[in-house]
Amino acid sequence: MNDLDLTAIKILFTLGFTLHNIEEAVWLPKWSHHARKYHEPVETNAFVFAVIVVTIVGYLLTAIDFLYGSPGNFFNYLYLGFVGMMGINVLFPHLIATIALKKYAPGLITGLLLNLPFSFYIIYWHINYGVNAFYLFFAVVIVSALVLLSLKYLFRMGNKLTN
Repeated sequence: MNDLDLTAIKILFTLGFTLHNIEEAVWLPKWSHHARKYHEPVETNAFVFAVIVVTIVGYLLTAIDFLYGSPGNFFNYLYLGFVGMMGINVLFPHLIATIALKKYAPGLITGLLLNLPFSFYIIYWHINYGVNAFYLFFAVVIVSALVLLSLKYLFRMGNKLTN
């Protein structure tokens, strides 16, 4: 695959996670009341605020990777951490929640059809290019942890800003 193909895949990934986040923003707050056993329900305004912030961060990381992220440098690993997090997000929580609750978890279809294949392809390309698999794994873990930890605060901020 050449650089033009990778650029197209990165753009498709960005559009894919945007559609995924829109699907979540529309249906997940109501669905979250069915998942009380596993997670506190989230209100629409708080969730939409958090999704907008995460989407903006994804666009910023993509732009930074396009500008400064030659394979294997810090910015590239930061971007790959986000890509990997979005891929993992398909499995946990969406797929696991759908199975456990026996009720469709919003974001699963867009995750399976868009996020998972595009994130897999981007990461596969970078591994074939020679990026360090350990650093890649570390980046995915760190970015995933940061996003997970920030969600509670983003929900709170969303509630405060919209009330």
